[in-house]
Amino acid sequence: MKAITIHQHGGPDELIFEEVPDPIPGPGEVLLRVHATSLNHVDIDVRNGVAGIEFLQSLPHIMGVDAAGEVEAVGFGVTRWNIGDRAMPHFMLSCGRCGNCRAAKANICTDSRILGLTAWGGYAEKVLVGENHLVALPDAVSYEDAAAGVTPFATAWEAMIDTAKLQAGETIMVTGAGGGVGSHAVQVAALAGATVIAAVGAEDKAKRVTKMGADHVINYKSEGLDTGINRITNGEGVDAIIDGIRGSILQDCLKCLKDGGRIAVIGAHGGEHVDIDMIELFRKHISILGCGRSTTEIYGKVLSLMATGKLKPIIHERFPLADATKAHRLIESRHFFGRIVLLP
Repeated sequence: MKAITIHQHGGPDELIFEEVPDPIPGPGEVLLRVHATSLNHVDIDVRNGVAGIEFLQSLPHIMGVDAAGEVEAVGFGVTRWNIGDRAMPHFMLSCGRCGNCRAAKANICTDSRILGLTAWGGYAEKVLVGENHLVALPDAVSYEDAAAGVTPFATAWEAMIDTAKLQAGETIMVTGAGGGVGSHAVQVAALAGATVIAAVGAEDKAKRVTKMGADHVINYKSEGLDTGINRITNGEGVDAIIDGIRGSILQDCLKCLKDGGRIAVIGAHGGEHVDIDMIELFRKHISILGCGRSTTEIYGKVLSLMATGKLKPIIHERFPLADATKAHRLIESRHFFGRIVLLP
């Protein structure tokens, strides 16, 4: 099969389009022919060798957290899937045996692998996963939409709905609202009945997030987050924040919360170590919630909402798999809105 591999860590030029052996499904495994995959910021971290997760296999490696396609072959004992079924893998390749898995908390499995990080991922014509890691695709959802939308929608759902317990009538700020997860989080928050404040770094993205359901927009490059929140909320602050940037942005977020507010942190692309004013934290009863890993059940929920048109994936651009280098340069430029899709 054709795949994009890395033989050493580095820049976009380290991505190699080449022929590699087809995976062979073992007992309980399913081979999926990939029709679409998409870029995730973690792919950049993996390519650069700074993903924070030790590889369980040596290079060369195939990246790709997301994939969608059809079942091509099944291993011995597989009963849930047939050849030709439309499906996509959940990126958390949970063990199914540990205490967390048995307690329906597979997203914090203690013995999981991760698609595209510790196992070969979706930047290929085929991908191999366990049968329990697949989720069925509704006929109304295209492969491209599934690859682009399900992971960011599910990440936002797990963070805002399941973890931060966002309620109708509350006010939430979405940082990085022009990015892959942020642009989809705006839709989830609006669907939940919240007042949505989108924080972006460019004026062209401000218009787009408004179309996605944002009630208010802050350009944090021209106006500080806390200044913007005070202006919009008349100094009251927001009930919740979903943040995938961290770094100094997280420090600014603390100033934007009401007493008893909570921050759902789904990433750390702006800095992994942050100094926090602990006095402000405990005096305001602020909760900082680590999250960002969904479950197959959440994948199913968002796929149903996508199938009925209540959630609509945002695709910025599509590239042939062979042009993954161009796609990586685009995502690193930050001159995009939504998701970037690769087509094997």
